[in-house]
Amino acid sequence: MRILIVDDEPINIFLLESLLQKKYDLSTAEHGLDGYNKALQENPDIILLDVLMPYMDGFETLEKLKKNPKTKNIAVIMVTAKVEKEDVKHALTLGASDYIKKPIDATELYTKVDLHARLRKKEKQLNEYQVYANIHESMLSAQRIQQSLLPDKEHFLRIFPNSFSLFLPKDMVSGDFYFIAENYPKKFICVFDSTGHGVPAAMITMLGYNSLHWIVNKNQITDPKIVATMLRQELTKLLSENSDTYASMRGMDAIFCEYDIHTKELCYVGARRPLVLARNEENDLQVDELLIDSYKAKDGYSIFHLKGDLNSITAEDSHDFIKHKVQLKTDDRIYMFSDGFTDQFGGDREKKFSKKQLINLLLDVQNKKIRSQKLPIYNKLTEWSKNNEQTDDIVFIGVDFD
Repeated sequence: MRILIVDDEPINIFLLESLLQKKYDLSTAEHGLDGYNKALQENPDIILLDVLMPYMDGFETLEKLKKNPKTKNIAVIMVTAKVEKEDVKHALTLGASDYIKKPIDATELYTKVDLHARLRKKEKQLNEYQVYANIHESMLSAQRIQQSLLPDKEHFLRIFPNSFSLFLPKDMVSGDFYFIAENYPKKFICVFDSTGHGVPAAMITMLGYNSLHWIVNKNQITDPKIVATMLRQELTKLLSENSDTYASMRGMDAIFCEYDIHTKELCYVGARRPLVLARNEENDLQVDELLIDSYKAKDGYSIFHLKGDLNSITAEDSHDFIKHKVQLKTDDRIYMFSDGFTDQFGGDREKKFSKKQLINLLLDVQNKKIRSQKLPIYNKLTEWSKNNEQTDDIVFIGVDFD
């Protein structure tokens, strides 16, 4: 897979080369005109294109690329500090596939380049079978629609300033997703894990997201037990109206959390999904009226693995959800994730990543600030996967409420 980097700043080219050279064949251009000519000569799969450049800026270069039949199908990712809505809209209107903000976040770069590299590979295959072209276009539209529903990075960090999120669909659309909301003084966050992946799981995801939006945002409800119960009722009603056994059997697990910024009390409900909490020094944690021993401790940090209920959101034979309460302390961190992370196959023995390895990984990164934990966690997953196909959709979120 060949990538052309177009930027007039040598330091930016050096940074992108250092991050991508191990996985991709790279070439570079110093300005837009040079980049356009090299694109004609080399026919790269992806172009990383700066905006502010001499001779011909990024927008002009993009427009010429998309007008030329020889280059119009190249995936162009804008790499720029110009991220105002009008600039982004202008780039997408001209035909850009995506954009990456400066200063460059390594995880965002890896994720987006890998995504479009996979899309380019699939596009080449689809060119051999033109009959699938319309399906591919529809999937891209579905992907954009689904991504537009998720909280953008700025909105996420406004509500949870000390946090990180990983969203890695196995295919173009995901069955796993996350949802955040704020109803002062309460903050709400949840992660959903849908059975399977791809289009069928994504359709159930859309139902879940719309129902959740109505419950939390329209009705201003953030109590985890009430949200989980109302969501179950709504999904059960919607799915029971469908006589298709496949549709009615689609499962959805979730973890719901509500945090009170005044009392620092965390309430949570786990529908077959755990909550992981990291705490400095102490080896026990009070959950409700019980003291819970840490799952593992290392270098002054303890990790607590709090199991969820045995029934899922869409379970037919279901019991009431149980709401748990934890009094958080300074520097406590929580982690919520779908099972795609722990179920990822890899390593020398081609085994699942496992809960045990995840706990060890979280202990290893506790000496870092929460936002700095994202890259080593992502890198560990990538190292573990190696050449293995991604097993399932992955959502992984870490939050420090202080």
